[in-house]
Amino acid sequence: MAATPQYGCLTFLGRSGRTYSVDMYVSDVASALCHFASGGDGASASSPDRWRIPELCRLIDMAIHTGTADTTKIQVLVNGQPTGDHLRYIQFIDTLAKRAPLNIGWFPPGGDFTAIQRT
Repeated sequence: MAATPQYGCLTFLGRSGRTYSVDMYVSDVASALCHFASGGDGASASSPDRWRIPELCRLIDMAIHTGTADTTKIQVLVNGQPTGDHLRYIQFIDTLAKRAPLNIGWFPPGGDFTAIQRT
């Protein structure tokens, strides 16, 4: 099947109580890294493939637009190390009235959050 790139958003909650909404681009290519917005324009194929964690944070939500053809989930990594978490898109489609609750972390400040697309 042909890859069908999609967009999504990750929501992190910092220890300070601040939330961070991070725009995500999913190329729909197996084993490729997701890309994250670094500014106000949103994420794209040319955006950074990591998000620098600004404070002690945990991942509390993911919303992704439906329609990928070649990948079905992302694998979460921090500082290049897998956390053991695989998030299936079907549970986090942006049109669902209620998505599966997340409570993944705490991720260290200054760390690099990455996500690998998996089949």
